[in-house]
Amino acid sequence: MKKHILSRLKRFTKISAALAATMFLWTPALLQANEDQSYQGLRDWINNSRPGTQSAVPGQHFSEKDRESILEALIPQAAWKYYFFDDMDMEIAATRQYGVPDDWGKKMSRDYKLDESGTLIDFTGGGFPFKEINADDPYAGQKVIWNMLWRPGSNDYDMPMVTWLRSEDGKLDRVMEYTSTNATYARGDHSLVPGYEDVKSKQIMEFRSPRDMAGAKDMSIRYVDHHRENSGWLYMPAQRKPRRTLASERTGELMGMDMIREDSMGFGGKIFENNWTYLGKRKVLATINVKTNPEFGGPSQWVPHKARWEVRDTHVVLVKPKSDDHPYSARIIFVDAETYWTHWMFAFDKKDDQLLRMNQHFLKYSDDYDKEPPQQASYIKQDFSKSVGHHVFLHLGQVDINAKKPHATMTHCFTNKKEFTAARAKQFYSLRSMISGRR
Repeated sequence: MKKHILSRLKRFTKISAALAATMFLWTPALLQANEDQSYQGLRDWINNSRPGTQSAVPGQHFSEKDRESILEALIPQAAWKYYFFDDMDMEIAATRQYGVPDDWGKKMSRDYKLDESGTLIDFTGGGFPFKEINADDPYAGQKVIWNMLWRPGSNDYDMPMVTWLRSEDGKLDRVMEYTSTNATYARGDHSLVPGYEDVKSKQIMEFRSPRDMAGAKDMSIRYVDHHRENSGWLYMPAQRKPRRTLASERTGELMGMDMIREDSMGFGGKIFENNWTYLGKRKVLATINVKTNPEFGGPSQWVPHKARWEVRDTHVVLVKPKSDDHPYSARIIFVDAETYWTHWMFAFDKKDDQLLRMNQHFLKYSDDYDKEPPQQASYIKQDFSKSVGHHVFLHLGQVDINAKKPHATMTHCFTNKKEFTAARAKQFYSLRSMISGRR
């Protein structure tokens, strides 16, 4: 009897050891599959992983335990490594329809077209250039991006910002405080400033901290003609005069952050410098109307935590640079099918087709500012009532992750609507005022 028991114990021990060894080998493989950040992995997710019709119900709070059953079908696969963590909390809101400005689409120039490269010619704003996106249209991808570039709410604001640059494990490397002020010049059938009909928009960024950047100012001018390069000037107090910046350099990192200039709102480059493919529509979770600037969570404090999300229909667009010198092999952008704001962008390294950079954006609907005022910046107070009634989305921040460093830049934007008169805009966006500090 004792021999029989010993024999069974030995056999049990061998089986247990074999199972343990199998689990040891299987677990890393499973984790590797779940954290696949390749270009092909995201393409497969787009094509194959579809959420159920009742997968996310308003009022629910999702945590890491809902990952496999619900969240993996709604969060793009390349982001899983960062967005799923032990104490994560995602609040689900009802999917809403959002109004547009009262005059949106009523004062547009009608005489515009796409050229053979998909570049929009002679469009001057005032509405979406393309009301319908047809999946069979060979220019569908470009049309989505044109709607994104001319969407309401992208300009005409005061935007104080705080940016945190963090490495792994949440190590804080740098904090930056600065303000961006932006005005739309091209307004459909007229220009904000008569005589400046060639200008699309103007923007000034002014840095408050850190000390080595305090007082630095950057002014950029975007033109209606997409083939024309943007104009830019950088003023550093120590140099006492502005110098022109090279607007064509769009693939260098911006002010030491984890993004390049072309990453702005998912795509800020030139349409004709890329090849475009429309990948269809896809439902994703998006922070489209957050209550306020979300806190950051995860092991490295890189991603929004305890934020409000909606399930949104998005247009999915594939962008492949034509230049052999571009750092990206491909970029995949998820653009809201109603509002045309970007929710997610993933850019892949030309060296190995693995994730290089990604960004995700936080938005708030201006007409919700009255019942849910967003957070104020720590260094300036604003009258947020100025934003109510404009029927636009305002940018409350974003996450930019460099997967290869690895490193991340998190930004809170304290955005408020701002309306310029023609005279005020002409004075505000001048080199003389930029140097003197007059506002």
